[in-house]
Amino acid sequence: MLSSTTGYLILLIFGVFFTGLTIIMQKRRKEKMTAEQFSTAGRSVGIGLASASIIAAWTWAATLMMSSSTGFKYGISGPYWYAAGACIQVLLFAIVAIHLKRKAPMAHTFLEFVGKRFDKKNHKLMMGFALMTNIIVTAMVILGGAIALNSLTGMNIYAAAFLIPLTFTIYTMIGGLKASFIADYLNTVMIFVILTIFATVVYVKFGVDTVYEGLKAIPEQNQMLTMASIPGLFFGMINIIGNFGTVFVDQSYWQRAIASKDSAASKAYIYGGIAWFSIPFAIATFMGVSAAGLGLNIGDPDASAPLMAQHLLGSAGSILFLVMLFMAVMSTGAAELTAITNIIVTDIYRKSINPKASGQQTLKISRIVTLSFGLAMGLLSVLLFKVGIGLSFVYMAMGIFVSGAVIPLTLGLMWKKATSTGNFYGALTGMISGIIVWLITAQVRYGGISVASLGELHSMLFGNVTVFVVSGFIAIGHGLISNQEFDFDSLKNQFHSFDAEQEDTEAKVTKESESKDVLVNG
Repeated sequence: MLSSTTGYLILLIFGVFFTGLTIIMQKRRKEKMTAEQFSTAGRSVGIGLASASIIAAWTWAATLMMSSSTGFKYGISGPYWYAAGACIQVLLFAIVAIHLKRKAPMAHTFLEFVGKRFDKKNHKLMMGFALMTNIIVTAMVILGGAIALNSLTGMNIYAAAFLIPLTFTIYTMIGGLKASFIADYLNTVMIFVILTIFATVVYVKFGVDTVYEGLKAIPEQNQMLTMASIPGLFFGMINIIGNFGTVFVDQSYWQRAIASKDSAASKAYIYGGIAWFSIPFAIATFMGVSAAGLGLNIGDPDASAPLMAQHLLGSAGSILFLVMLFMAVMSTGAAELTAITNIIVTDIYRKSINPKASGQQTLKISRIVTLSFGLAMGLLSVLLFKVGIGLSFVYMAMGIFVSGAVIPLTLGLMWKKATSTGNFYGALTGMISGIIVWLITAQVRYGGISVASLGELHSMLFGNVTVFVVSGFIAIGHGLISNQEFDFDSLKNQFHSFDAEQEDTEAKVTKESESKDVLVNG
């Protein structure tokens, strides 16, 4: 095992490197940072950078840790269900991304669109879902990183949970969304390189036959060598539903569409989604399934990937895995920070607190929100560890809390018959129904409500499915019964650039000043 000092050094090196890189890039661009640049990267990102960014943003620490965990627990079906179950959402998002670009080309958040398309209560409810999604995803990023650091270096897990957010908060605060894109590109390249090294070592050092014979020796009821594994199938269904929420209700994916050129928006999600599939599928196979086949003594399946890396290459393997993991942590963490900053600044500060804020005021508030949220997430992650809630629990439960908004939100963007009432009660009732079914299943099937019984596959599955069915039934049913039609063309010219608003204000002030001068002089 590496020393805890190594863990602290890795955090320091990553934080300093990306902060320094951001400062250098800012100086080379020789452009003054504006509020619009901070939140949209100028809406000029090309297809290559956007695709790499989507891969990096969707490669959470949980992707590396949880995918390996599913391979270790469910055998050969685990990698497929993890990768396929979380890939389809990104591919389908290409459709809604292009709809947003056409109907609200100057929007800063998807909530801005919701506020214009529906009423205030829908805007507030969807904002609640969006904030909850960002908080859950960021918590998973930090939990995954802290578990890996603790497993490989012995670093205090609470210290790791608090310090990890600082590594991506500072450079995000300086560079905004553009800094996030640049870091994403570097991270994606490094993740693929290190993943290739691990796959090659497993193949050369142990071979396929050794792993296969090891899996055959595991009791048949564990279903490690069949794609028809029931536990694997249950996990796959939970994974599909839960990840619809963390893509469609996560502002970080919408803002990548907003930041992309019109011609790149939908293609980037297709290319990024296909390329992303290989990451969890490969790491779950080579790290998780192989660890089970080789009979490694691993107490917590969530830690199977870092322990397998150590088994493969010793200290070098541990360091490589930590580098890969922190590449993922930095990308997703920065993406979530900019997402929540955009929501708070656009949909709370500029909408309700200071609608006439100048560009400079908006930029200042953006940076304060970024720093505050980063620190708050560190404290929340420490709290989650204190109450015994781990990575697997948060990952599988997230769909129950956030997926209620998926169908109403998608209908609102693409279906002219979607109604404010149907969407509001569909999303809200879907979430409440899912939580109730989740609790009842834990009580009836496992004899009590606890973190353990709520974390069982049946409890999670029934809760997740209920959310989707109820929210869709109400939102679609009310739209059909009401038979109202919304004119999407009415939204045109209702969204404006922060910088354009400031320029208009300055021009207006200048014109008024000139008029006064004319009156005074003459």
